[in-house]
Amino acid sequence: MKYQQLTEGKRYQISALLEQQMSVSDIANAIKCHKATVYRELKRNRQAKHYCPKEPANKSAT
Repeated sequence: MKYQQLTEGKRYQISALLEQQMSVSDIANAIKCHKATVYRELKRNRQAKHYCPKEPANKSAT
């Protein structure tokens, strides 16, 4: 199985689509990845029920 990291652009797409109240399945289809990838991304980078697309860049910089 081949894994790919989400690009910063895809993270911002996730954020925008969440604001439009799209389902995780629809978001996954829109950015062409598996819905489990979107769920993992949300789990890792959600703060107080708000998704933060910049968070991974901040974590890797330290």
